[in-house]
Amino acid sequence: MEYHVFSLNPDPRVALLRDIDENVPDYRKLTDGVRLKGSIPESTTFTLSEEGGDMLCDFVENTSGTLIVSTRAREALETEGVTGDDFEYLPVILKDKRGRALKSRFYIVNPLQKIECMDRERSEFSASARTDKILSVQRLVVRHEQVPAELKLFRLGEWPRVIVIRSDLVQRLQAQLTGLFVVGPGEDFI
Repeated sequence: MEYHVFSLNPDPRVALLRDIDENVPDYRKLTDGVRLKGSIPESTTFTLSEEGGDMLCDFVENTSGTLIVSTRAREALETEGVTGDDFEYLPVILKDKRGRALKSRFYIVNPLQKIECMDRERSEFSASARTDKILSVQRLVVRHEQVPAELKLFRLGEWPRVIVIRSDLVQRLQAQLTGLFVVGPGEDFI
């Protein structure tokens, strides 16, 4: 089984969010995969950036590395077993470029399970010289034997900002949803 990493979609037509870190209290907790239910109000609002295109997808592109999905994408993920105590779906409001709230509902998907599975020999990353703690990852190769067979979506334990998705799930989601952009093992990602 192969694993992929969510990355920025290079398609200029895709709508883009840039204001997530400004509108989420304790934003760092969101990128660390900490339980946030109750601390992010349902009235949390993000506005589509003028810099992005006009094509709003099921997987909403953003510069923060946060997984934001439509109701349709949430339902597809839940059907695939991306549900339960290891995931949070936090409702948010999106506004168009003119500041009008969209009627459709969107969600931050917050995977809570972290798996230390980075192949340090084949991945490209930066680490602290003093502590060897991972500071960033540019290319990821997953050690498959470290990942429980039933796990389809999780955070990289060494650097939880990275969300990893199994290849079979990618294929099924891409067949029915828009905007899902991932890179494969050893490919550069942002």
